[in-house]
Amino acid sequence: MNFIETLGPLAWQKFESRYPEIKFRGQQPKMEDRSAMPPYTSFRFENEDPEVINRLRFAVETYSGEIEWVMEGHSREMFPGTTNWVIYPKRTSESRKIALDAGMVVGQYMALNDPEFGPITYIPESGPLSRLLLGEQCAFRSCQNDSHD
Repeated sequence: MNFIETLGPLAWQKFESRYPEIKFRGQQPKMEDRSAMPPYTSFRFENEDPEVINRLRFAVETYSGEIEWVMEGHSREMFPGTTNWVIYPKRTSESRKIALDAGMVVGQYMALNDPEFGPITYIPESGPLSRLLLGEQCAFRSCQNDSHD
């Protein structure tokens, strides 16, 4: 989500794209359909603000759409005091162990065993989760007008 970048500079970001462009050396790029793989976005802020993390987590946890989403943090042992964050469908989290036991990453597992789930999890930038984060119920100073300061 481009929205996360508006909350502060990112040191790192990784995400599942629905239609990534794949390019091999010496070949023309081609688009690949990964709709069956549920989306996620992982990120780390350059300078993490606990208030921003709390508000982002609150927005994800209180989202009341068709798909339930979770936000989890993973502390980086190699870089003490830094956390990688990931936002993804709760069902993805619940399938992780089964996927690992099958020798697959969770996206591959879900694409093979529950291919209908992926397409319904992709939220357009104008969708309900984005409206929650950016709209009238926004908990972020960056999307409130000056009268709320």
